[in-house]
Amino acid sequence: MKGKWFLVVSVVLFTCLIAYRAVVIPMTHDEASTWLNFRHYNLWSCISNYYCWQSANNHWLNSLLMQWSASLLGDGAFALRLPNVLAGSLYFLAAALMAYRYIHTSWLQITGFLLLCAHVYLLDFFSLCRGYGLVSCGMIWGVYTMMRYGEMFQFRWAVACVLILFLSVVSNFTAILPFVSMGLVWFGVVVIKKRYTLLLKHGFVWLVASGLLGILLAYPFRIFRSEGELEWGSKNLWVLSTDLAGNLLYGVQYGLDNAASLLVFTFVLLLCLAALFVLMSYSLNSKRPMLLSLGLLVVNLAIIYLFQKLTGSSMPLGRKSVYLIPIIFSPLALVLGFVKQKIVGILVGVIVSGLLLFHTFLSLSWRDVREWYYDAYYPELFSMIRPSHHADDSIRLGSSWIFYPSLAYYQQAGKIPLSGLAYQRPLSIDPTVDYYFVETSDSTGMHGQGFALEKKIGPFFLFKKMAVSALPIDGDN
Repeated sequence: MKGKWFLVVSVVLFTCLIAYRAVVIPMTHDEASTWLNFRHYNLWSCISNYYCWQSANNHWLNSLLMQWSASLLGDGAFALRLPNVLAGSLYFLAAALMAYRYIHTSWLQITGFLLLCAHVYLLDFFSLCRGYGLVSCGMIWGVYTMMRYGEMFQFRWAVACVLILFLSVVSNFTAILPFVSMGLVWFGVVVIKKRYTLLLKHGFVWLVASGLLGILLAYPFRIFRSEGELEWGSKNLWVLSTDLAGNLLYGVQYGLDNAASLLVFTFVLLLCLAALFVLMSYSLNSKRPMLLSLGLLVVNLAIIYLFQKLTGSSMPLGRKSVYLIPIIFSPLALVLGFVKQKIVGILVGVIVSGLLLFHTFLSLSWRDVREWYYDAYYPELFSMIRPSHHADDSIRLGSSWIFYPSLAYYQQAGKIPLSGLAYQRPLSIDPTVDYYFVETSDSTGMHGQGFALEKKIGPFFLFKKMAVSALPIDGDN
């Protein structure tokens, strides 16, 4: 019972963390692009609308939930991010349920929960208005419902699993890979257990969902293929693995040149040891969820590989691979249920939990995210260009293209009095603008056009239009 309340407190604390960050993190490039393109767009037309899929920022279910949330609560950053905050809370709940059901020692239940949740790269997406948080939530619930199905082969768990995975796919189409993977695992479990009558009784749910997805995804996938969207990603499983490991490290190398590669080897070793440890166990009932989670991981990786070979598409890379985090860490968490000795359990729990918490708080930034680091500086920017202006003043601001979506969002939704914003790539300097906020590549030529460096904000530059008396004249150096 004590472990149950520890888990409840953990769910609440992690939810508070992502909610706080959803409030304070400045609006990022991709979130703002989603808002600008789809805030008032008819998303139900996307089944046959070419424009709907011209932007990679249209994670359909995320865009729809953003519209609903904004209609109810306004267009503030937290309102737009609220669906993903709720998805994060549901993710933590699934992690707690998994730990409580399959790990029987209080210390290790918390450790199992942290193995599934304490990853800053994962937490980032629960504080942003992107589809990746929704997909990650769907993945852990897919794993949990699949394990529950494997216990008693109850129809309701099959329906829950398929429905959750269906919603994951319409949140981000990359989730079609785990949808296929979990369908194959379901088929394998039913056949291995010789429950052949369930192939029809429960299999029709998978068939109906697969048919609907085939109809819904056929048109956008044709567009993605013609536009070359499917070519972006990793070329093999090693690149995928090291990239994901690097994101889990979140830029912290601990003095090692190949920290990501070493982390991949560590994961492989731990998963092999976990599989060996389980196979040596005498408890068949305890083995089933663990073997199922290992099967889900192996089949997912196999489907990713086969999908690349059969279609010529690239494997997931960067944020597209975040859905693998709960799939990878589920067997590592569940193997803790096989630790029976109290002293060993406490020792393992303290060490693993301590390492996870140390890395989390070492790498965690409360007010920005690594993936969109360049969007962290808008509060300082606005404090520099607005200190003596009234609310009705209009500030002409130009910027590098990477800042344009967020600045346009703040102009339109945040009512910040900005004008002169334009998406320019490359940048064309307008001498009538009051300020320019630019990255290094766009900073050349500013002085010659009548702008002086006002301040360096982070790694970027704020230029201010010089007074007439300060302008360079012919012959000046």
